[in-house]
Amino acid sequence: MKGLVIDTTVKRPYAAAFDGEEQSVCYFDETMSTASGITRAVKSVLADLKLTKKQLDGVAVVVGPGSFTGIRIGVSFANAFCFGLSIPRFRLTSFTVMRALVSAPCYAVDAGHESAYAAWIEDGVWKEDNSDLSALPNGTVFQHELEERLPQGALTAARAALEELINSPCAPTYSVDRLKPYYMRKSQAERMMEDKK
Repeated sequence: MKGLVIDTTVKRPYAAAFDGEEQSVCYFDETMSTASGITRAVKSVLADLKLTKKQLDGVAVVVGPGSFTGIRIGVSFANAFCFGLSIPRFRLTSFTVMRALVSAPCYAVDAGHESAYAAWIEDGVWKEDNSDLSALPNGTVFQHELEERLPQGALTAARAALEELINSPCAPTYSVDRLKPYYMRKSQAERMMEDKK
């Protein structure tokens, strides 16, 4: 099983690849924009594992929540990349990546303005919302606390998604026809337009 992972939602965007148990991670060059760094990072991880893009079984992309512009770049790149190769694409959220690393009552991504994008289980169902920091329960795990381990969580989640597609083609999967950004709140421009109404 061979796959590629892209995460442009975080402060340190990265690409990662796996070929069976072998894996490679490359953080984007900090001197480059996300749009410029993505191609270089993808080429680097594939070369590291001696893979060509045509050998990939699928691409997993973290679609948010996170950096507004970063999300758009990663999703657009992956949609074009997968369309050109006719390979499956998988939707991972920032919460999926964190859940692959640790068990917690609540997972949170800093949303600024004393708020967070949060995910928690309520009545056996995962709920997600934009919440005040003061409303988060004890034991909440924040994305920045896992920063160094995020690529490993994404690789774990990507492998699970690809295995599910291969082994259970009738089961619901993370596989989608087209990736879409996952914004948990409207953009500032959208909010300003609503305020004018």
